[in-house]
Amino acid sequence: MRNIATTSWLRRIGRYSIVAIGLAGFINLASAQTTLTPTETMSAAREAHRVESGQKFFGDAKYAGSDSCQSCHEKQYGEWKATWHSKMQRAVSPDVIVGDFNNRIITYKDVAAKDKDSKPVKDKDGKPVKLTFQVRAHREGDKFFFTVLDKDNPANDQTYEIYKVLGGKWDQQYEIKVGENLLPGILRWSVENKDWINNSYRPYDWVVPDGTPDGRPRKMEELPKNRFAEGKCSGCHTTGNDFFKDEAAGHWKVKPNGKSEMAVGCERCHGPASKHVAEAEEAKASGKKLAPEATTIVHPLKDLNSLQQTELCAQCHGRHANKKIPDLAFQTGFRPGDVDMTTRGRFWNYSGTPDPEENYYFWPNDWSKRNRQQWQDFTKSKHFTKAGMTCLTCHTFHGEPEKTQLRMKPEQLCVSCHSNGGYAKRPNAEMFKDSPMEKAGVQCIDCHMPKNGYRSGPTADKPHPWDVTAHTFMVAKPEMELRQGIRSSCATCHEGAGKKLQSGVQTPAFDTNTLDIMLKQKQAMTRADIDEVEKLLKSVSTKNPQAKKLADEARGKLNFVLLDGSLGFHNQEKAMASIAEAKKLAEKAAKSK
Repeated sequence: MRNIATTSWLRRIGRYSIVAIGLAGFINLASAQTTLTPTETMSAAREAHRVESGQKFFGDAKYAGSDSCQSCHEKQYGEWKATWHSKMQRAVSPDVIVGDFNNRIITYKDVAAKDKDSKPVKDKDGKPVKLTFQVRAHREGDKFFFTVLDKDNPANDQTYEIYKVLGGKWDQQYEIKVGENLLPGILRWSVENKDWINNSYRPYDWVVPDGTPDGRPRKMEELPKNRFAEGKCSGCHTTGNDFFKDEAAGHWKVKPNGKSEMAVGCERCHGPASKHVAEAEEAKASGKKLAPEATTIVHPLKDLNSLQQTELCAQCHGRHANKKIPDLAFQTGFRPGDVDMTTRGRFWNYSGTPDPEENYYFWPNDWSKRNRQQWQDFTKSKHFTKAGMTCLTCHTFHGEPEKTQLRMKPEQLCVSCHSNGGYAKRPNAEMFKDSPMEKAGVQCIDCHMPKNGYRSGPTADKPHPWDVTAHTFMVAKPEMELRQGIRSSCATCHEGAGKKLQSGVQTPAFDTNTLDIMLKQKQAMTRADIDEVEKLLKSVSTKNPQAKKLADEARGKLNFVLLDGSLGFHNQEKAMASIAEAKKLAEKAAKSK
C-alpha cells in the first residue's frame, strides 16, 4: 500500500501523465523536478520499480546520442546543455578556453623524474633526480599550443597543439592528440585562482633526465601510451563508447557502441536509447501513445530504487579503477539500473592500499581530500546507511548549473528534513533558529559539509583553494585536525585572521587547539547539566500522577536538546535554557508526594 507522501508525490507529477505521442513518450517531469522536496523523492524511491537490472532491461540496446533526445525533450535537453555534464569535453575554440595562452611561461619546480615506465629515476647516490623546467602557453589565431622548453638546448623544444578542452567550472585541462588517441596535457588552469597550476598533472611525463637541471622534453613518440585518455579518462568523460586494448599498439582504444559523444550525455543516466527511439517512432507512425512503463529507457527518479540511483552516480563520482583489468582506470559495461559498481570497480581509499598515488586522495580516516569522490563519502553517511537517501534526494537530473543542480537552496534542503515535523523528526531547525550563528549567516552545510577537500593545485602566488565539500555529512571536529590532520569544519570561518561572512559579520580568529578546548568544554558542561536532570528524574515516583506529569514535561524539555544531537553547539543559550526549565520541572516532580 502506498503511503500518503508517495501518493501525494504521484498526484503532483502524474505517474503516467503528460505522455505525448511518439518520441515524447518519456514522462516529462521537468516542470516538477526542481520543486520536489527531498521527502517526496525518497517516497518515490520506495515505490515498486520496473527495472530489475540494467543488463536485463536494456539488453543489446545501443547509444543514439543526446541529439536524438532533443526533438521531443527540448526543455530537458536545454537544461542538460546548460550543465557542465554537457561541457565535460569540448572542441577547441577561443570562447571555450579560459586559460591564459598569451605567451605565458609556467615553471615546474623540483619535479621528481620518472622513466618511460613511470618509475622513479635516481642518481648515483640513490637520491631522486629532480628537474625544474618551463612550459610556454601560446596561440596562433584560433589554435592553442604549449611548448615544453629546453633552456640549454632550444632545438629540443617540443610543441603540442591543444585538441580537446576538459571542463572549465573549477579547473580547465587540455588534451593533445597522439595518433588516434588523446593524452591529457601538462597544463591545468585554476578558474578560482585565475592562473596556471604549477604542480599540474603528472609533469614528469613530459621531460626525461639528461644531466641538465631542466632535463630534455620528451618527443611525441616518447609520451606514455599507458596514460592515454582512452584507458584513464574517457570512461567518465564520454558516453556511448566501448573500450578495448590494441595489443599490437600496446594501448587502449575506443569503439562507439552506436553513436558516441564527447560529453556526459543523456544516456549516461537514462541508458542506451536506440530501442526507445525505435519504439517512439513506431508509436508515432501508428498514431498511438507511447506508454512510459513500456518503453526501453530509464527515468532514474521514477524507475530506480535508492541503491540503483546512487550507483548510477557512482559511475563517475567515485574514484575507482577497473576491478578486473588493472591498467584500466574505470569500470566498463555498467547500465542504469545495475547495482554492481563495487564488483566492476575497485574504489580507492586511504586505508586499503599502500599506493601513495591512491591514498594521497584521502584523509587518514578515509574521508575524501580531493574531488570526484562523493560515492566514498556518501556511503559512510547516515543519509545513505539509515535514511535511504540518494544523490537525487538533493540533486536534480539537469537542474540549474549555478546552484550545483540542487532542488532547493542548501538551507531549505536541510530543514525540509531536519526539523520536528520533517522526515528526520529532529528539532535541528528549531534549535538553530535565532542562534548567534544563524544571525551571522552560517548555514548547515558550513559545518556538516565543510570544504575540506580540493580540486586545484597551487599556482605561482596562491595556495590551492579548499573547494570540495564533504559528503559524509559529519562535522569534522577540531580534534580530528589535531590528531589526523583532517581540515576541521571550523577552519572555514576561523582559521588565519577569520573570515568576513556574506552577512558582513567578521568571524573571530581561533587556532585549532583553542577551538578543540572550547567545543569540548561547552559540550561537557551541557552533558553534566543533562546528567543532573536525568538523575533527578530517576528519583521521581511514577505512581504519583502529578509527579509523572511534571517528569514528562521535564523529559520533553530535555529531549529537545537530546534529539537535536549537538549538545548545545547549534544554540548554546537555547539548549541551556531548555535544560534549566527541565531541571525546575524535575525538582518539582521529585518533591511531589
